[in-house]
Amino acid sequence: MSQKKSSEPTPLYFVGIDGGGTKCRAELYDTTGNLLGAGVAGAANIARNGDVARQSILDSVKAAIEHANLPPETLASTLACGGFAGANLPSASNALKQWQHPFHSFYFTSDLHTALYGAHDGANGAVLVIGTGSCAAALKDGELTQFGGHGFLLGDKGSGAWLGKQAVVHTLEAIDAIQPKGQLAEAVCDHYQAHSATALVDKLNQANPGVFGELCPIILELAHHAEPTAQALVKEGCEYLSAIARKAIQQSNGALVLAGGVAHALQPLLDSDVQAKLTSSTHGPEWGAIMLYQHGAFNQGANA
Repeated sequence: MSQKKSSEPTPLYFVGIDGGGTKCRAELYDTTGNLLGAGVAGAANIARNGDVARQSILDSVKAAIEHANLPPETLASTLACGGFAGANLPSASNALKQWQHPFHSFYFTSDLHTALYGAHDGANGAVLVIGTGSCAAALKDGELTQFGGHGFLLGDKGSGAWLGKQAVVHTLEAIDAIQPKGQLAEAVCDHYQAHSATALVDKLNQANPGVFGELCPIILELAHHAEPTAQALVKEGCEYLSAIARKAIQQSNGALVLAGGVAHALQPLLDSDVQAKLTSSTHGPEWGAIMLYQHGAFNQGANA
């Protein structure tokens, strides 16, 4: 972990950052913990696209500074700390360590770590993240254990992007007359304005997870109205989410906090024993990142 030289001025501001697969959110605080401003930018998965993630980090912090009515040069007086999707992967974290950032100093960990730390105020507990991706994690005596969260290509079951991808796979099979072409397949074709297999593959072959995640509200709405394929997808996803949540609860021996943009919609569909362990989050991941810094719990920093 590298810091600015001790001869340089101490930071005047702190910014906590939550960087996910779809958006990056920053909260700017003064040194006494007063929230001054917040900003949102694009995707910040450092494993998927480091250049895009670094730009999103900068854009979100700049937006928070602007929201606080502070000048742009505030950036150099700000200690930035955040949690980012993909930071658990050594190749991604090693690349981010080399970043010549413009902040006073910069510390980072995984988005799960900051979410857990903020949610339970640093105490033992579990978190289930259901957004563009999915993951569960446990914090016990300061040690983080992760379940799932293996990325869009290899995992993230039950997430918005996973649901969308499975719906597209079903639609392609329906177009090929392998599956019946019901409401879900029609809705997928209508959403992407692609009504042949070739058109659909051409549009989505290089698409990022967020593009597949666009289908999530449509799938949930169809499942609510008993469309059988949508119902089956949501059921399969929630069974998996309940399983990894259960593992995290057992590991932490604590309560469970839900996080992520799809969590509220899927909460009633999780297994009853998982729902019984739910509690409210104490703090958001942005403040969780700042708490990690205050408690000396970061073990990664970027070049000053």
